[in-house]
Amino acid sequence: MGTRYKNGSKLAGVIYVHRISDKRFSGIAGRNFKMFRELCGESSLKNVILVTNMWGEVAPDIGEARERELTSNFLKPALDKGAQMARHNNTEQSAHDVIRRIVNNHPVVLQIQHEIVDERKDVTKTAAGEVINEELAEAERRRVADLKKAQEEMARALRVQEEEARRRVEEEARRREEEMRRAREEQERIALQRRQEMERAQLEARRLEEQARIAREQAEEAHQREVALANERIAAAARAAEAQRLAMEQQIIQLQNQVHHQPRRGGGDCVIM
Repeated sequence: MGTRYKNGSKLAGVIYVHRISDKRFSGIAGRNFKMFRELCGESSLKNVILVTNMWGEVAPDIGEARERELTSNFLKPALDKGAQMARHNNTEQSAHDVIRRIVNNHPVVLQIQHEIVDERKDVTKTAAGEVINEELAEAERRRVADLKKAQEEMARALRVQEEEARRRVEEEARRREEEMRRAREEQERIALQRRQEMERAQLEARRLEEQARIAREQAEEAHQREVALANERIAAAARAAEAQRLAMEQQIIQLQNQVHHQPRRGGGDCVIM
């Protein structure tokens, strides 16, 4: 995405997809949307389409109630900045409708592009990267706090309890450490998943750009063919007109020759044409 921006390419629109089948806008979904907003930046939200899908998985009244909750609560800050809502009903037509809403947008620069290219920031120092860093830092703080608490409990148990109590505390500490290890692994998995999602979004953007380029080239080729055909028709008409003019000149010369060679009769000259 940064390379495209360096080469002068900007995005006409960005699509964010949320499953209407989800019962609630969960913590993970909220963090994902926060990171998405930081990727785009406030000034680019007017080119964002917030698409809900999986409408076939819920009853219409339930889906509409969830949609109202999204627009009045979780997605409202983005909508207030110009973002638009749309539905994808698992049909080609609804997908085309979404695309048509962004193809004529004035291209914008995403905040992540501006930060990486113009401000030369490392991706971890961008606003989107800081969201991930905050989550990882918070998880690390919780891990350290839990570990410290477990250690304090273990020390207290060592002072006031006998060996059996100390053994139970140690086992609890190991259990919590294992839970924290799994939590760290889960955070790393989520971070990897988000990076992959960003890469897929970049690939999709490049694919759409390539499709647009091909369409422009095809339109230009068609226009050139039409111009060439028109030029051929004009040239053919000119040749036909020239041939007709030469034929008429030839006929005039022949008539003039006939007049000059016609024998004279009587006392006067009379030419009938």
